[in-house]
Amino acid sequence: MSELQRVTHIYIYSRKSKWTGRGESVENQIAMCRDYIQYNIEGASQAEITVFEDEGYSGKDTNRPQFRKMMQEIEKGGCNYLVCYKLDRLGRNIADLANLVETLNKLDVSFISIKERFDTSTPIGKAMLYFAGVLAQMEREQIAERVRDNMIMLARKGRWLGGNTPLGFRAESEEKVVVNGKNKKSFRLVVDEEEMKTARFLFEEYLKQQSLMGVVKYLLKYDIKTKLGNEFTTTAIRDILKNPVYCRADPEAYRYFWNLGCQVCMDEEEADGKCGLLAYAKTSSSQYKNKGNAPDKWIVAKGKHPGIISGKDFSRVQNLLARNSAKGEAWHKPHNQVAVLSGILYCSCGHPMRPKYYSAKQVTDKGERKFSYLCPYKDMTHSEKCSVPNVQGNALDELVCREVLRYTEEHSDIYQMMRKAVECIEDIKEEKVTSAELLEREIQKRKKEVQNLITTLAKSGGDREFISRIEQEVLKRNRECASLEEEKAELKAEGADIRGDGQQLAFLMEQLSSFQNLFETLSVPEKREYLAIRLDKVVWDGEQAHIFLR
Repeated sequence: MSELQRVTHIYIYSRKSKWTGRGESVENQIAMCRDYIQYNIEGASQAEITVFEDEGYSGKDTNRPQFRKMMQEIEKGGCNYLVCYKLDRLGRNIADLANLVETLNKLDVSFISIKERFDTSTPIGKAMLYFAGVLAQMEREQIAERVRDNMIMLARKGRWLGGNTPLGFRAESEEKVVVNGKNKKSFRLVVDEEEMKTARFLFEEYLKQQSLMGVVKYLLKYDIKTKLGNEFTTTAIRDILKNPVYCRADPEAYRYFWNLGCQVCMDEEEADGKCGLLAYAKTSSSQYKNKGNAPDKWIVAKGKHPGIISGKDFSRVQNLLARNSAKGEAWHKPHNQVAVLSGILYCSCGHPMRPKYYSAKQVTDKGERKFSYLCPYKDMTHSEKCSVPNVQGNALDELVCREVLRYTEEHSDIYQMMRKAVECIEDIKEEKVTSAELLEREIQKRKKEVQNLITTLAKSGGDREFISRIEQEVLKRNRECASLEEEKAELKAEGADIRGDGQQLAFLMEQLSSFQNLFETLSVPEKREYLAIRLDKVVWDGEQAHIFLR
């Protein structure tokens, strides 16, 4: 068979960032690659061609499922050619391309880009590939810069670029604009007076109460809902209060965003307070999920819509939000030293329940302070949205703990299951030990045979043919001994693992049997931590508590 006939594995890779159904689609890329292979690679008619397609993935990095799968297959060996339509289909990052070329060279895989006519089986092909990679990365950076420049241009014109319109606004089309030779609609924000009343109230009420939860209580009380008909949450209100779209473009607002480090697309003289602000690039797409950008990435400009809050009050709101959020998530975590179920007890209406304490003089027989669990949603809506009665907290804590600890008792199902597992392990361990002893007897038997053969060899008298046969038999017995030794070692290792598993199970059973007494010595936070590991949640419906195990 000739060298060319042995070239049987050819990989084709295709990628497109967004499906369009035309142009350089993955189907068209594959078809052109197949044509190239057919007419330019000898023996292509007998070759095995494998296709890897990534549709809807950017070339900024190699975190693409089919690309990663292809590289795993290449590293296993057997691939002779990697063919793609164009270099930037593999990626636009020079470091990624350099690593790819190094891997392909190491595995003796030739890379062909049919558009640029690269062939890395030649030195000039390798050099051109690296050079093209530099250009591809440069192009990517230029594209990003052009997008940002275009965004700044649009920001200066006060255009609304789309997405969910903020509360109090609707998007309205105006004159058509020409972008890259194509006619596109231009949109601006127009005030929806009815919705804007709610937006104004949120800023006014927050400045008055300085508490997101206080604002939520008020909205629940008067049944004020979002534009989609849902109940307001602290997160939804915070997002509205942080949106610059409601801020007037006045000198205070200009200085606030300038000091934040934002790219402010107006002069301070233009900040006359007649229009609101628009902020672009506040979020960036990472793996198709939006995450916040740092303020120095924001582009802030005058819009064509009116603002509803002065720059002075808007900055006050931001400072209040920052100060309150400085408390961190610890504000939401239970810190009390009485209620064990804090954090895992929920009302059947879906809201987490919190403890309400009786006077310090009211204590249980154990000397614990009495309390009850109540639904804050019921409290905030004055029982109009939820009517689930409170539950005596000390009694519920004791009942739930007793139920959870029941699984640690010796007659429980889980304890019995572990006991049977230990017995089964002991049987398997005995079986492994017996098998190892049998193997050892076989090893000693063959070693004795080897000694006998060597003795016979010493008495052979120099017959070359006889000596050769004896040596072959000795080698055969030695190989058998080595194989049996390996098998015996594996059995011993398995026996050790099994013995270790058995010891761990026995230790766990011992811990379980004594845990009930140990549990009583734990502090309330320690009990709470133990329950949180084992329970998903506990739901109180007014009559019964439903325990959901993890």
